[in-house]
Amino acid sequence: MIGDEFRTDDVPEGERFAYWHDRMCREMPGFSFLATGADGRAGSGFLAEELEIGLGGLWVASRRLSPMDIVRSSADTGDNAYQLLVPVEGTLYADWDGRTVVSRPGAVYFNDVTRLDTVGLRASDDRGHFHALTVDIPKDTLTLPTGSLGRLVGQDLPGDEGPGALLTGVVSHVLSSAAAYRPSDTARLGTAVLDLVHAYLAHQLESKTAAALDPEHRQHALLVRVVDFMRHRLADPELTPQQVADAHHISVSYLHRIFRAHTGGRETVAGWIRRQRLDHARRDLADPVLAAVPVHRIAARWGYTHAAAFTRSFRAAYGVTPREYRHGDPAASADGS
Repeated sequence: MIGDEFRTDDVPEGERFAYWHDRMCREMPGFSFLATGADGRAGSGFLAEELEIGLGGLWVASRRLSPMDIVRSSADTGDNAYQLLVPVEGTLYADWDGRTVVSRPGAVYFNDVTRLDTVGLRASDDRGHFHALTVDIPKDTLTLPTGSLGRLVGQDLPGDEGPGALLTGVVSHVLSSAAAYRPSDTARLGTAVLDLVHAYLAHQLESKTAAALDPEHRQHALLVRVVDFMRHRLADPELTPQQVADAHHISVSYLHRIFRAHTGGRETVAGWIRRQRLDHARRDLADPVLAAVPVHRIAARWGYTHAAAFTRSFRAAYGVTPREYRHGDPAASADGS
């Protein structure tokens, strides 16, 4: 079985809430946790059932908890991830920039933990619990425009149809079938879930900007389409800034201008394509199922037609050759940087 499981039933009565509280304070520094019921505060009536699975750089989890409040206690939360929270049972109340967002089953709450103030987890009745699925995504793994994502953060989004239903269904299946997977499956599952997260967020961004007519909204919508276009064509060796611009009926200079705004001038279009290709190739090289696939074929899979050029780019990015990385050269860091 993959994943880490925790149940307060395994802790002596009277110590359950205190034990879980200490555990969560280590996982979520900067927040305090307050059980709302007398039994919960005493510990004996408190319940927490959690299953958390690491999928490459992502984390998915199922959490069933007694009702509680989660309150920011300091400015430093130590978190650099977005979270998609899917209520399964009960209601979430989140204080966000001076307003309260209410999220119930059938919705997806998209949040940035570093900006949350207070979260209330409530059961559907006096004897129930709050149950939710979560997906934690490191911010640097999302290739959608940061400025555009900011328009979704802190919002209650639809999750019961289209891309939302597909994403939540896959996450639910991964969690409920954890015993069926091997540790070697986790990176591949992470890639699949990340693709679904991108598809879901891009769909929401397009829905929210479709009716907006001002230039800023149109540019955000265009940038979302551009990034999505490039992500799905990384294997095409002919993918160039000119091809991207032509596909969106804009000039190359305008493409570079909106992309500079997206990256703060830190990366070019061609540089982004190269970095994404190398990252995908790096994951393939680390996949034991692909251990017998020659390096040049993996390079070709991600748009490199010349093996020597791939080796030079890979060494420049990660400090080792593709072959050295595949065989676990100690100079290659775990995250490939």
